[in-house]
Amino acid sequence: MRYISIALVSVGLPIKCGLYENQTLIEEIISDELPLVALPRIFESLLPTPKQNPMYRDMKIESIYYANGPGSFTALKLTHIFLHTLAMVYDIKLFATSSFYFTSDCYIKAFGTTCFYCDCEGNISLAHNIMSKNTSFFLPKTLDTARFHTHTQPLYILPPV
Repeated sequence: MRYISIALVSVGLPIKCGLYENQTLIEEIISDELPLVALPRIFESLLPTPKQNPMYRDMKIESIYYANGPGSFTALKLTHIFLHTLAMVYDIKLFATSSFYFTSDCYIKAFGTTCFYCDCEGNISLAHNIMSKNTSFFLPKTLDTARFHTHTQPLYILPPV
């Protein structure tokens, strides 16, 4: 049995899921589908389900490292509920960090001309009147698990409506 970790970025499209062995990226799964469709499809192929892909039968997911925000409000809520359910059912450890870990950009689109901004000290705030392109997210070749924590609540930055 091979023990793997997953890194997941599902705060916007495309959704990126990386399979890591000894913190080294061994495979990348990318989906342009919405999280509501993509997350079940990706994980049913990885987990011991009737639809499990045979190439993953010798793997067991020990932990999932994911971006808990900022990003799409709906994607954050859906990912949070989905991953916490998986963690309970399959005894998987969850760890989270800011979405900025998975991008080299300092801006992540929020809405309109407003973006989430991360300063050099790691503080996240809203920046207004920024014409930002869609942020490109990546999966690191080596997973720095020290950047993650067990506080996995979604990181909501938006002001109340």
